Amino acid sequence: MDKELLHIYFRGEATPEEEKQIMDWAESSPENYQEYLKERKIWNAILMYSVNPTIKATATHKRLFLSLYKYAAIAVIAFGVGFYTLHNRNVPGDFLSHLSPMDISEPVLLQNNQKYIALGAESFSLNEQKGIVKNNHTDRLLSYHQEDASRGFSFGKKRADNRLLVPQGQTYKLALADGTNVMLNAESELTFPSEFDTDRREVFLKGEAFFQVTHNEKAPFIVHTDQLDVQVLGTTFNVSGYNNENMLKVTLVEGSIRIHQQGDSVKIRPNEQYNYNKNTREKRVQTVDTELFTSWVNDEYIFKDTTLDEIFNRINHWYMFDVTYESPSLKEKRFFLTIGRDASLDQIIQIINSTEEVCIEKKDNHIVVKNIPDK
Repeated sequence: MDKELLHIYFRGEATPEEEKQIMDWAESSPENYQEYLKERKIWNAILMYSVNPTIKATATHKRLFLSLYKYAAIAVIAFGVGFYTLHNRNVPGDFLSHLSPMDISEPVLLQNNQKYIALGAESFSLNEQKGIVKNNHTDRLLSYHQEDASRGFSFGKKRADNRLLVPQGQTYKLALADGTNVMLNAESELTFPSEFDTDRREVFLKGEAFFQVTHNEKAPFIVHTDQLDVQVLGTTFNVSGYNNENMLKVTLVEGSIRIHQQGDSVKIRPNEQYNYNKNTREKRVQTVDTELFTSWVNDEYIFKDTTLDEIFNRINHWYMFDVTYESPSLKEKRFFLTIGRDASLDQIIQIINSTEEVCIEKKDNHIVVKNIPDK
């Protein structure tokens, strides 16, 4: 659904034909309905703050439980304020600080938890104190450009943090002020400064990201997660640390990195992967085929002799579903698959079923994995 048409509808300016189009779309599938609710949630919160900045975020959240038809009624209420564009707004931080990738339907840039900037609708350029921020929505790229490129990056000035949030089923690229390139996978967020300090470059990751770090011996690049820190001078690597997944994995493609965790320090080399089990706290380094853990950067997932449970865990960042197994042993069934971003969930299930290793049934957003009858 076109985001601008939704915003016209939320403002109460849609024609009867457009209203019917939106209602038909929202009610046609659970996925569409969830996307509608996410858009409505952001719109309501920002509009309510525009009217009365003292309204708390909890009041906004209660309003989200209204039915779809009640939302339609709210859309035409006259709030007595002019139109405030959703794409670039100042919003109190008590709301934005709690915003997560699960709350949005398009990539979003949050500046100092005060300004909400939607990235998916249009390209733009913003002037900042010492540079320019550009968004290319066609290439899905957000980039920071220094005023004086010869300096590399700024020294010694504390800059406000930015947060780039990417929702389910999407990715987004980020070019940092020092020239480092980052690609965020679905359901991920990265906190980063507009400019870096003299002696270190630090970012904070939730979810998964692929890094190509600009080399600088005087300023190591550090990726913080809630479980470990990755320190590099300049290299290419992938970090996967979703909160809802048991394993945290750091995969090195080029260069070298050092992992700091709970007082331990481990250096890994190209084609090696650092694994940390959050439940058992076990740590290990193994040699891997890095393509299997970085293929998402090229809009596909490659699985070689991979358990069905891990396959579903990975693609769940692209598709909205939950899964149950008729027996625990079915989780350990192994498959060889290549899944492109353009494949539907139904197509993926059909391919897995064709192997006659399992029987997968899907109803709405729920998947049930069963044993093959009489096998």
